[in-house]
Amino acid sequence: MATIVTLDEKHSRVAARAARELGTTAEQYVHQLIDAANLTFDEVLAPVRQGFRESGVTEDELDDAVNEARKVIHAKRQKGRRK
Repeated sequence: MATIVTLDEKHSRVAARAARELGTTAEQYVHQLIDAANLTFDEVLAPVRQGFRESGVTEDELDDAVNEARKVIHAKRQKGRRK
């Protein structure tokens, strides 16, 4: 079953620009948007989880990196409030 969707000029330009940036057609871009909108959270995170496994970083190392980043951000915020 095929459905024809009519886009106003603004949305048509946006879809065409996004499609060009991705090296695809506007029609394929809209298909990708619809497919992405129907992914589960687990499906969205699957490539991230795979990359994490392949990186060799342990959960403890990741926790340490996140905690260090939080400390840096907190220190910058505190410094900004003192001015």
